[in-house]
Amino acid sequence: MDWEPAHADHSIDRAVVTLSWLQPIDANTFDELVVAGRKAAELHQLTDRADLLDGLEVPSGGMIVLNQFTAQPRRVVFRRLDQLGNPVEEFSLGMQRIGFLTQRYRRWANLRQMMTEILGSLEQVSPIMQNVKAARLEYLDRFQSKLGGADHFEVIEKTSDYVAPKLREKGAALHVHSGWFDYEPPIRKLTNVNIDVNDLSVPLPENRRNITVLTLGQFEALEGVLQDPTSRVHTLHDYLKDIFRATITTEAAVRVSLND
Repeated sequence: MDWEPAHADHSIDRAVVTLSWLQPIDANTFDELVVAGRKAAELHQLTDRADLLDGLEVPSGGMIVLNQFTAQPRRVVFRRLDQLGNPVEEFSLGMQRIGFLTQRYRRWANLRQMMTEILGSLEQVSPIMQNVKAARLEYLDRFQSKLGGADHFEVIEKTSDYVAPKLREKGAALHVHSGWFDYEPPIRKLTNVNIDVNDLSVPLPENRRNITVLTLGQFEALEGVLQDPTSRVHTLHDYLKDIFRATITTEAAVRVSLND
């Protein structure tokens, strides 16, 4: 195969977990959570801190009345930086959601452990897991061709359900997006699959082609809170793994150890 995955033993460039709150966290509770979150983050070498402001979210079918006293939601990000000062892993605690991101993915067990331990520390301050409306998991996988480019259908399965038939004879750049909802009341599940392939019509510094595959899944409670949100994130991991396997060729799956 004339393509190599983003890393030696897998193709995952980025993994993101997001839990969205049903009700925004109040300022006093948020301050207490930030203290606990900082201590928990330090145990995972997430020591670089950034204090940010988020935009206000309008509830579906609702409205927000703004005035000079309206407080803007806050968010604190704890990050681990590489030697060049670039963030490679982070835990983001906000009044509207909480997130975990890694660009140094090793195994699902590692990300799951970090998420579980930090959430456990926060739960000792406030029962935040009883305030989750939606749980989302997102993977971005990347492959790079040999010098001079290569056939992207060495990696992307031409007959995959996630490749539009019109694109199966295309040899240059392409983009295909699949997205749908599945309903299991009171839960709605969102799935997104994006495939992007560049070409060499515009000279690139390394003269190589790139393939990226984004897979995203989300469980959302249409009423009330989402039960067992962390277990649902694990379910999404297995689900997205199966979707990615169905998107790439057998040869590519073997290369990234997805051939089981």
